[in-house]
Amino acid sequence: MSSGQDTTSVRQKVDVEALSKWMSSQKSISAILSSRDLPLFRESNHLTVRQFGFGQSNPTYLLTVASNASDSNGYKKIKLVLRKKPDKVAHSSAHALHREFRVLKSIEQYNASLSKGSGNNDKSIPVPQPIAYCTKKEILGAEFYIMEYIQGRIFVDPSLPGMNPSERVSAYTDAVRILANIHTMPFEKYGLETFGRRGNYISRQISRLSSVADLQAKTIGPIEGFDDIKTKLEHAAGECPDCVSLIHGDFKMDNLIFHPTEPRVIGVLDWELSTIGDSNCDLANLSMMYFFPGLKAGFGIAGLAGIDLKGTGIPSRHELISIYSSMNKQLDRNEIMAWRGFYLAFLFFKNSVIIHGVKQRASLGVASSAMAEKVGTLLPICVCIARKLLH
Repeated sequence: MSSGQDTTSVRQKVDVEALSKWMSSQKSISAILSSRDLPLFRESNHLTVRQFGFGQSNPTYLLTVASNASDSNGYKKIKLVLRKKPDKVAHSSAHALHREFRVLKSIEQYNASLSKGSGNNDKSIPVPQPIAYCTKKEILGAEFYIMEYIQGRIFVDPSLPGMNPSERVSAYTDAVRILANIHTMPFEKYGLETFGRRGNYISRQISRLSSVADLQAKTIGPIEGFDDIKTKLEHAAGECPDCVSLIHGDFKMDNLIFHPTEPRVIGVLDWELSTIGDSNCDLANLSMMYFFPGLKAGFGIAGLAGIDLKGTGIPSRHELISIYSSMNKQLDRNEIMAWRGFYLAFLFFKNSVIIHGVKQRASLGVASSAMAEKVGTLLPICVCIARKLLH
């Protein structure tokens, strides 16, 4: 069972009239609607809005543009996705939707170049088509963008319920293949040469995350045990491998769209944390699922901890690293294994700040996820795991 594309009624208000007017002025949107013989918002009821129930950071909406049932060509509709910054943010650099839109455009160009070349798309990175970006905060109260809607399966549970063992093997292998493709993309050739600084990625991240946590603490108080973890990470960061590549920033199973019936990835979502950084962080981010409890624990985020993986088709954490190493020849498996605990500790440190932010937005009444309060209860678990990994 997958529920990542489930929607609810709108929780953060959207001015449908203002949105319709803006969308009708965008040539990129008009071209898509015209190609489907759809109306250019002649009437307000041509656009309906629902909000996705999953996702913790940026409010995300499902837009349905439809013709009248009485149209001579019959009833037609198209679905699009709107990603919006929260109306209130704790840190000016958070919720970087403009960066997300930029990297999607670059990957779109990269994929197109692969198609024009050998025609071999094994190295492609499947992403939704980015369509239009709005910087005018007066439209919806914050910046937002429109992208393609990809119909498929988003598994909020990494045990991939509904798949058989053979399908899970294929699904995980394909997910890791896509991760390796992200890390081996020649980002400099596709407009991302200034997308992030090279070198000292972990050290810079620790400093930035500390600033974000300090700002959030002004609203809901500090993260208990945060400073001790920070000090230990800072001490080791200068010796870590410090690889350089394009990274997704939050690569995990519930940010992937799988084909409706096949165990393969057809879309990678949620690129707001993408940058030029250390690829080991993405691999560690994916590996966090082995430490979080299962869906029945009720935290709003599901993991694989406590599940007997034998016979399920789901790789162990070490097997996952081996699969990745076989697909990304630029990195040394032994080095990845030697530093896996450090990178995991850093990711739990990072996610403690992210979850701290979810709690803060919930306290301000602007949480983007229907599960925000449940997710907030994971904060002490993240801190505890980070401590254990660093001892």
